[in-house]
Amino acid sequence: MKSTMFLLATFLASAILAGATYAQGSDSSKVVKLEISKDPSSTADEKTVLVTLSVEPGYHIYANPVVNPDLSSVQTSVSVKVEGKSIPIKVDYPDGKLVKDAVVGDYATYEGTVKIKFRVMVPKNEKSQPEVVVKYQACSKKSCLAPAMATLKLP
Repeated sequence: MKSTMFLLATFLASAILAGATYAQGSDSSKVVKLEISKDPSSTADEKTVLVTLSVEPGYHIYANPVVNPDLSSVQTSVSVKVEGKSIPIKVDYPDGKLVKDAVVGDYATYEGTVKIKFRVMVPKNEKSQPEVVVKYQACSKKSCLAPAMATLKLP
């Protein structure tokens, strides 16, 4: 009986470790699709842009603000860069859904379709097109995928 329990425990531990390895090998872009569009209120000097993240059912991404300081490094963020340097933007992040968690503490998430709007002053006389950088991490109730970073052209 003891050897059967030992074998069962060993099998379960191996299955859990294999699942964790698989989750680490997949990044969050596998379950989150991104789109970017220019808002009609944009002007030549100031663009208003909408980034839409579509999160597959069964997953969430961390909101901004995430509420829990221990998770701030994986909260969803949007920035704009020109030739590798960040430029100032005004981002309107939607409210997240508060999750009560006795183990890691409360945190906020986004599920389903998430629309993040931002405004940016377009630098004049730039030779390269500004890039929008979106960082996020997707998790299910069982595990988290590796964080992802998407770089999109400013429309």
